[in-house]
Amino acid sequence: MTPKTLSRRMLLAAGAGSLLGGCSVAARRPGDPLRDAPPVSLPRSHQVDMRDAATGHVRRIFVQVPEQPAPNGGHPTLYVLDANAVFVMAAQIARNMGNRPPGLRPDPLMIVGIGYPTESSMDQQARKRDYTPPPATEPGTGGAEEFLDFIQKQLQPALRAAWPTDASRQTLFGHSLGGLLAVHALATRTRMFTRYAAASPSLWWNGGRTLQTVEGWLARAPAEAADRPQVQLRVGALERAARSHDPQRAAKASERLMNEHAETLAARLSAGRIPVDFKEFPGLDHGGVIMPALTDAVLFAAQRSAM
Repeated sequence: MTPKTLSRRMLLAAGAGSLLGGCSVAARRPGDPLRDAPPVSLPRSHQVDMRDAATGHVRRIFVQVPEQPAPNGGHPTLYVLDANAVFVMAAQIARNMGNRPPGLRPDPLMIVGIGYPTESSMDQQARKRDYTPPPATEPGTGGAEEFLDFIQKQLQPALRAAWPTDASRQTLFGHSLGGLLAVHALATRTRMFTRYAAASPSLWWNGGRTLQTVEGWLARAPAEAADRPQVQLRVGALERAARSHDPQRAAKASERLMNEHAETLAARLSAGRIPVDFKEFPGLDHGGVIMPALTDAVLFAAQRSAM
C-alpha cells in the first residue's frame, strides 16, 4: 500500500468518525463544516403553526407545493395526519412522481401535513385528543369533531386562498388512530374530502363505535353515484393474532381485531356501493404498514379517474 493510498484511507476514516459520531479528532473539532452545516430543507415546502380559533390548540401545518403548474381545476391535495412523522415521506414520494416521464406522470400533487409544534415524530397526547371520536372514553380523548372543525373551517379555506386546489380530488390519509379519524370523517362529514385512505384504522376504539357510525350513515343516506367518496384501506398481515410471533402482540391483536374490523368495514362499504380498495400487506405489522400505505395513498390522491 502506497503512502498516498494510506493517506486517503485515513482521511476517509476520519470523515466517517465525524459523520457517525465516532471518537476521531475530527469528530470533536470545533467548527466542523459538516456538524455545523444548516439542516436539510425540502424544496417548495412551508411550515407554520396555526392556533385553532375555537379551542386554542396549536397545530403545525406543513405544505409542499408542486414544482409544476396546477392543472385545470387546481392541484389534487393529500392531507396527511401525524405529519411530524410522515409529511417528509409523503412529500418526497410526490416529488419523485413529478420526475417521471410525461406519459407516466400524474397531475402534480400538493401535500398538506397536520402535525404538532414538537421536534418529536409524534405527540401522543395531542393525537389521542384529536383523532378519537366522541364520546370521550377517558380524559383527553373524544376531540375529533373539534379537530375536523379546525380543518374544515380554518385550514381548508386558508389553503384555498393561497393555492389553486381541485375540490374534486381532496384526500385524507391517517394511520392507526389517524385511520380511525379518517373513517369517522368519512361517515360524518362525507363531502369534506372526496377520498379517504385509512391504514390500520383503530376501529376497536370505544367498543367499535365507529363501525356503528358507518352503519348508520349507510342506512341513513345511500350515496348517489356523483357523491360517492372513494376509500382505500390497508392493514398488515402480522396484525392478525394468528400470524404474530410475539405473545403480547398476539393477545392485543385478539382483543383489537384490527384486520377483521377493516374487512368488515370494506364489506359494508362495498355493499353500500362505496368504491373501496382493500389490501393486506404480507409480512408487515402495525408500524410497518405506514410506508407502503402512504405510497399507495399518494398514488390514490393523484389519480385522475374514479376507482
